[in-house]
Amino acid sequence: MKISSREIRVWTEIFYKPESRFIKEFRSGWETNKKILIGQSAGLIYKELRQSKGLFVSPYPLKKDFKNLSEEEKSDWYDFVSAIPVKLKSMNLYLRPYKEFCRTCLIPYSDIETLAKSDHERFLVKHTSSSPFSLKGKEVFIHQVPYYELPEEVKRFYIEINHLIPVSMKALGYEIVKPAEMEEITDRLVYRLAKAIHSRYLKGARKEAGNSEKKSYSLIFGHEDKLEADFDRLWEDIRHSNLDNAFHIPTKLLSVGYLIRPVSRGFKPAALRLNVDEIETMARVEHLRWCWDKILHGWHYGIEKDSKKKTHPGIVPFDDLSDSEKEKDRELVQLIPSLLQDIGYEAVSVSRERIGRLPYATRPMSSIHRILEETRRLNDQIRNALILPPEVEEMLKVRNRKIEEAIREVESGYTYAQHIQETFLPDNLYVRYCFPESFILFRPKDIVSGDFYFFSRQENRLIFAVADCTGHGIPGALLSTIGYSILDQSVNELKLDDPVKILDHLYSRIHKFLRLDSDGSGIADDMDIMLCILDTELNQLRFSGVKNPLYHLHDGNLTEYKCAGLTDDFSGEAYNRYTSCKIRLEQGDTLYLFSDGYSDQFGGAKHKKYSSARFKSYLTSIHQLPMAEQSEKLYEEIEHWRGENNEDQTDDILVIGVKI
Repeated sequence: MKISSREIRVWTEIFYKPESRFIKEFRSGWETNKKILIGQSAGLIYKELRQSKGLFVSPYPLKKDFKNLSEEEKSDWYDFVSAIPVKLKSMNLYLRPYKEFCRTCLIPYSDIETLAKSDHERFLVKHTSSSPFSLKGKEVFIHQVPYYELPEEVKRFYIEINHLIPVSMKALGYEIVKPAEMEEITDRLVYRLAKAIHSRYLKGARKEAGNSEKKSYSLIFGHEDKLEADFDRLWEDIRHSNLDNAFHIPTKLLSVGYLIRPVSRGFKPAALRLNVDEIETMARVEHLRWCWDKILHGWHYGIEKDSKKKTHPGIVPFDDLSDSEKEKDRELVQLIPSLLQDIGYEAVSVSRERIGRLPYATRPMSSIHRILEETRRLNDQIRNALILPPEVEEMLKVRNRKIEEAIREVESGYTYAQHIQETFLPDNLYVRYCFPESFILFRPKDIVSGDFYFFSRQENRLIFAVADCTGHGIPGALLSTIGYSILDQSVNELKLDDPVKILDHLYSRIHKFLRLDSDGSGIADDMDIMLCILDTELNQLRFSGVKNPLYHLHDGNLTEYKCAGLTDDFSGEAYNRYTSCKIRLEQGDTLYLFSDGYSDQFGGAKHKKYSSARFKSYLTSIHQLPMAEQSEKLYEEIEHWRGENNEDQTDDILVIGVKI
């Protein structure tokens, strides 16, 4: 279990606002800290998996106690724990010691899926062969099976092992936190809100049986007969549950664009009325909080609820819940405005850019989602404006149901296409493996994207690209799938290492696929691209492109590079159609690759495009920030630009930044 000095630095960098004394002591005591953070964590995770192994199928044997494993067998678990800092950093999460209770960290299920996928890929790289295991009476081989083709029982293993990251950190005295959640609340406010939650429960409990408020509060705790005590004399787990719920109230509000503040003396608090969309988003956040609260207390997913085994069927994504379970979360968040009034606080709207750092915040809707929401609003307006005869009301319900079913069917197709696209695009962890200091801002216009990005590492060469295919939505995504697969073949199978040769192969194969010939027949759709190859030993960048430029920032100065490239020349002379350029890079230089979706976005007070000039200026103004923060700033900037005139997103947005 050898840890390099670089890995020591990686661990120290993920502590949230540490004092210099803490970092100094942490570094000087690294041998001890290593045994705790790496050794003990590995043992804890292994032990937890052994105890719950009936819930999944593991690619690793879990027959022996951890202490009886060989050093080679332990290495897999040490490797997993050693990757925790990289995983946390990829999600903008941090560690910090906790005192009274460990707060839950709201890691979305989609992020856990990404981590699970990367762990499976790491397993395949390290284990060149695998023994079969029995699954439902059949022999199954994990070796070389992509994550999304794995049986659910095996996927569950990778999900569970990542669920255990916060659990193992908690056991060692650390909680995982997100800065965006920490900024809006203090420990004192948490305590006041927690007492208000309990006080509200007592009010409801004293009302008649069956009161909806009482029902809602009993759902929070599940100890209805033991809650008549004052807050400070409550059972510890109930008190901590109150505190954790209180801690995340500002987070739920921030997810829909509200901050909380004390009501000024002599003023009445502003009434907060949550609409259907806001309630739904906050309910999702509440369910996420509940799931992680359960997981941190030793619970796992199980088909049936079992208090002894600590299994619960509700530890699943919000979309997989039954309608009745979703309604419980909706009821809980609707109590929040009253809780704020109880402590003299109010919710105030905040600009949309403030919520960009939360992965579970309300996002701009795709056109499909907008159509569905507008249809629902129109139906409500008709019902409110007219008194309809029963037969017309019934006819309207039938028609509305058919419209919703048709839209849902289209949405389902888009969602599955998104699933496919996410499968082949490199995940954040692989991108960080190639470029530790980097970001990807990827915002499809309609669920799936005609833009795509590519990363590959070949010994001392890093190949990366951004491409913009004609169109967006499903048509654009189809072209992006074709383009990505041909580019992957060029780099990873044919081992082409010249940007010009790669582009020649890419476009010739695309034109052949689309049957586009020199006589103009076939489909004329195409793509713009910027392709780069970085020699990490020489720090030399070779690049070639079609229409897409490259921005290079050095010492605060931005230089734009464009390469001549034609996609409609079928002469067969590759070097007449594409050109490549070389530049030498220095440590600290930053490269930006992008499609035109960012600069072409309409907005502002005068309904104009954002423009390339404004884009360059903004990149220059933020280039000294950490790369993750640059991504957040770029997202906030374009959302603010869109929001001034409430503009729809006009195209797919893709911006990639890498620091040398």
